[in-house]
Amino acid sequence: MIKGVIFDFNGTLFWDTAFHDLAFDIFLEKHGLQLTDDEKRVKIHGQANPEIMRSIFGDQITEKEIQDYTQDKEYIYRQLCINDLKFAPGAEDLFDFLQEKEIPFTIATSAGIENVSFYFDNMKLNRWFRLDKVAYNNGTFRGKPYPDLFLAAAKKLELLPQETIIFEDSVAGIEAAENAGAGKIYIVNSYGENYSRFPYEIITDFESVDRKLFV
Repeated sequence: MIKGVIFDFNGTLFWDTAFHDLAFDIFLEKHGLQLTDDEKRVKIHGQANPEIMRSIFGDQITEKEIQDYTQDKEYIYRQLCINDLKFAPGAEDLFDFLQEKEIPFTIATSAGIENVSFYFDNMKLNRWFRLDKVAYNNGTFRGKPYPDLFLAAAKKLELLPQETIIFEDSVAGIEAAENAGAGKIYIVNSYGENYSRFPYEIITDFESVDRKLFV
């Protein structure tokens, strides 16, 4: 029985993949590097910044370099998207529905606290979400496809993973949802990824979510 909902954020609730890709293009150009779109899908999409930086610069990168590079890239990203912060189609109506039905829901994101705070401030997330219930990259979780973030989010909702629906857009994130043992998975197709290997329902509008799942 479904009792709660866990949303990935980037590329799922906020369709910002193009902003992240452009931010990485600008960041990497500073270092004389570039990635193809296919390389971005493998190295970037759904991954936490420490894993991304190691995959780009190699395991010899220091922790300070990871922190410095991450702050630089995320500053570029925030500057790019500050004037275009909007939720995915139908997301706000689904939030309102879940609130009305008293269905617990939260966010599990690979983003760090700086970006999470940015979203709370500029997208007014506190209308629906509590920051202390959000599972974000605090440096202790393994990146997707490991299930750590989703397991932490389910725990914050005081639910078992199999009692939750997880919404995801990235291949690594979908694998993480599978590894967490989610009761149901919805794929949010926000940037034309190939999801043919997965058996889950694909949506482009949260109005498509079957409300009867929560009755």
